[in-house]
Amino acid sequence: MLNFNYCNPTRILFGRDEHKKLGEALKKENIGKVLIVYGGGSALKNGTVSAVQASLEEVGIEYFTIGGVRANPTLDFAAKVKKIAVDSQVDALLAIGGGSVIDTCKVAAAWAKYDGDAWDFFTKGVAITDAIPVACVLTIPAAGSEQSIRMVINHNGLKLGTASEKIRPLISVVNPELFFTLPENQIAAGVVDMISHIFERYFTNTEHVEFVSGQAEAAIRTAMEMGPKLLENHSDYDAWCQVAMVGSWAHNGYYGLGQVEDWACHAMEHELSAFDPAITHGAGLAVITPAWLRYVAEVNPARMQRFAKNVMGVETLEEGIAKLQAFYAAMKMPTKLSDFGLTQEALEACAASACARTGTIGQFKKLTSEDVLAIYKSVF
Repeated sequence: MLNFNYCNPTRILFGRDEHKKLGEALKKENIGKVLIVYGGGSALKNGTVSAVQASLEEVGIEYFTIGGVRANPTLDFAAKVKKIAVDSQVDALLAIGGGSVIDTCKVAAAWAKYDGDAWDFFTKGVAITDAIPVACVLTIPAAGSEQSIRMVINHNGLKLGTASEKIRPLISVVNPELFFTLPENQIAAGVVDMISHIFERYFTNTEHVEFVSGQAEAAIRTAMEMGPKLLENHSDYDAWCQVAMVGSWAHNGYYGLGQVEDWACHAMEHELSAFDPAITHGAGLAVITPAWLRYVAEVNPARMQRFAKNVMGVETLEEGIAKLQAFYAAMKMPTKLSDFGLTQEALEACAASACARTGTIGQFKKLTSEDVLAIYKSVF
């Protein structure tokens, strides 16, 4: 196990009606003015935005509002959020939505304290030294951005991420009741995404990480047990509680403590959804992950065997991968990249782009653009 320095100060308000208490929690943090940011309008239509606004009004917090964040959010929209935040001199950004909305707020929050272009954070290695506080009300459990130091944004055909402790949310509300109206495809893709966040940390060559690995295995098994239940009953509060916990902790850094993380699958999928923003992140991961497992199987046979036995409950890796694919199929996820309408030429462009800035991606096995293309083609 490697040395680590870990601090997670995000306050989690978890459970029924907790979003109605957000105003009080923000007031205790001396927040007097916020910019509410939401997505396509579902949070507005189902009353979540108005309920949060009421909680702010009760304690005298002033607010402004902007909607319209899309899936696979853009730097251009983050610029709009940043401008309003700066012009209105808000004390915090309040995201009501999933990872796309939260990440948009994170970009805007850091940008508000930086004189240059926020794209510098993603392409030039500029460190984030300050940011407006971000709070959120989670409406789509998937990305785990509600506790994480990471953010991802799209710009000029690229989908890139970066990380900083400065953008970890101050307060996050996780009320499973707010997930009841999610459509089937978002439920399924969300479960796949959170499992992948754990996989990216679980598949490591760092030795003697049994404590964290054991908890990661339990979290993955829990998500795989609860996912199908939620497809059968979108209003299963108890199942949502478990999935929400997995999703939130999957990406807060805990499952990667003391070890080298991988992140090849996310890098490969980001290229696909940057090429075509209509591709849902979790759906892309469902196709890529089994292909990656087969491609890197010989790198660390002991870790692969542990995955097969402790996560999938089978004896061999191939059985484990087959069982994982069966789970994805049960969650009604696509099985090949051609399902997204991608062409061979598109895959070649995505593979080249994946390694263009760094030469290779991933740490479990460093992948070249040729490796990436081979993985893409194996599930085309």
